[in-house]
Amino acid sequence: MTRSFCLLLFLYFVGGIPSFAQEKFEREVKVKSSIIPVKASSWLSYAFDKARKVKWYEEYSQEGKSFEAKFWRQDQFYSVEFDSTGNLIDVEVEIRVDEIQAISWEKVQLEFSENFQGHKIRKIQKQYIGDMSQLATFFQNREVAEPQIRYEIVFEGKKEFWRLWEGLFDESGALISLIPVQQRFADNLIF
Repeated sequence: MTRSFCLLLFLYFVGGIPSFAQEKFEREVKVKSSIIPVKASSWLSYAFDKARKVKWYEEYSQEGKSFEAKFWRQDQFYSVEFDSTGNLIDVEVEIRVDEIQAISWEKVQLEFSENFQGHKIRKIQKQYIGDMSQLATFFQNREVAEPQIRYEIVFEGKKEFWRLWEGLFDESGALISLIPVQQRFADNLIF
C-alpha cells in the first residue's frame, strides 16, 4: 500500500508540472550595472546613446534567467532584454492601441472575442526582434529597414472567471501565443 501511494503521489506531482510550465511568471530584482555582461551594457550604450537613467534588473521567468534594462528615451519607455550571456532577446516599447495598424488591431480584437467573454487591456508593448547590429542601427535612427515586429499585450480576460493573460501577436495581428500570467500573492495586497 505504501509503495502504491508513493507511486501515485509521484505521478501526481510529475503530471502536475506541465500545467505550471504553461503559466507565465516573472520576478525582477534590481541589480547594479557592474554585474551585467559587458556585451549587453556595451550594446545598450551604443544603440541607445540618449537613454536616460538606465535601471538594470535580473529577471527570473519560466524561460530562465535574463537581464533587462529599463529607461526613457525620447518620451517613450523602453525595456531591453538580454539572455544571461549578454545576447539581445528583444527591445520593447510601451505603446497605445492607436499606434497599432487598424487592420492588425481588428485581428487582435477578433482573437479576444473568440477566446474570452470579456477583456480589459492593461499594457501593450511593441516588440522589436532581430540581430544586434540591425537593431542597433535601427535605434540610432539610421536609414535601415524596420526589424521584425510583434505586439505583447497584457490583459484581463474572462473565460469562467477573470484572469490576467499575456498574448503575443505578430505585426499583422495573428496570435502567436496566449498564456495565463501567474500573479504573486504580493501583487494583490492592498496597503
